[in-house]
Amino acid sequence: MKVVLTFFLVMSCLMGMGQTVGRGVPEKIDREGKYLFYLHGAVVSRYGDNAVNPAARKWGRYEYSNILDSLRQRGFHVISEIRDQRVPDTVYADKIVKQLDTLLKAGVESRHILLIGASAGWNIVLHVAGKLGDKEMHYVMMGGCWPDTYKEYEGLHLSGKFLSIIETSDATISCRRIFEGRPGKDFREVELSTGLSHGFFYKGRSVWIDPIMEWFGKDDK
Repeated sequence: MKVVLTFFLVMSCLMGMGQTVGRGVPEKIDREGKYLFYLHGAVVSRYGDNAVNPAARKWGRYEYSNILDSLRQRGFHVISEIRDQRVPDTVYADKIVKQLDTLLKAGVESRHILLIGASAGWNIVLHVAGKLGDKEMHYVMMGGCWPDTYKEYEGLHLSGKFLSIIETSDATISCRRIFEGRPGKDFREVELSTGLSHGFFYKGRSVWIDPIMEWFGKDDK
C-alpha cells in the first residue's frame, strides 16, 4: 500500500509541471504533443518502485519514478503504470492499443508516439506492434534477448520502427534475429558498454535515453 501511495504522490506532483506523467491518456489531449508509453521490467511488478532485485543486488535499485520523470523532462507526456504480475501481458497490450487508438483518433500523429519496453516490458511492446499494425509507430526494446527468444515471435506480424538497446556486460544477446527475414523491416540496434549488466536501464540515465531520443527525433519532424 505504501509503494502505491508513494507512486501516486509522485505522479500528482509531476502532473503540474508541463508535460504529464500518468497511468492513462491525459484528460486533455494535446494534438501537437509527444507521447511516451513506458513498460517497466519485472522487478517493479514483483517488488515495487525503487526495489532491489534480491537475485542481483549489484544492479542497484530500479528507480521507476526517476525514469518516468527523466523521460518527461525530454518533452513527453509519459503514460505508465506498475503492472500486476498476476495479469497476463496480453491484457496490458490490449489496454495500450485502446489508449493509442484514443490518441490517434484525437489527432495525434503516429510519429509523435514512442513506446519503450525494458526487459519483461518489451514483450508487451512487441505485441502492441503486432496488434496495431502502424508502420510509423516507434518501439524500443531494452535488455536484450536469449538465443531462442526469436521463436516466440515467429507468428507475430510486426509493423513499425524498432530500436533494440543491448549492453555488452549483460548475459543477454542481440534481438536482431526476431526481425530477420521480415519484409520491409525497420530495425536498428545500439550496443552500450556501461559495465552495469542488466541494471543499465534501472535509472533514467542519459546513456540509454540519448540514443532513443536521437533515433526518435530523426522521424519526429
